[in-house]
Amino acid sequence: MKPFLHEAALATGAFIAGLIPSALGAAVSLAYEPGLTWRQRFVQLSVGVCVSYFVGGAIHSITDWSAFVLQAIQFVTGMIAYKATPRVTHALVDRLADVPGVLLDRFLPSRKDR
Repeated sequence: MKPFLHEAALATGAFIAGLIPSALGAAVSLAYEPGLTWRQRFVQLSVGVCVSYFVGGAIHSITDWSAFVLQAIQFVTGMIAYKATPRVTHALVDRLADVPGVLLDRFLPSRKDR
């Protein structure tokens, strides 16, 4: 049982160490947002950490950049994630809403062409 606890502690420590740049970036962004409630601060911190952690993982999987560069990217992403996420989501929804019409126009001839 002891080796399992040791491995679990190491894995937990590595996970928390991976979250530190994301959390610091999100915390810095909180400093520039006056007048937030505790709920809004928690949501902003959570969104910043989650988005930047996964962006860092995605960049790490497609590049061979050093850990320092990835941590810098996670820090910056953590700072801008809360403000950028709604805009990105809105843009994606707008694009996805256009997909059925584009597919119909591409694969089915319109009545004007007949």
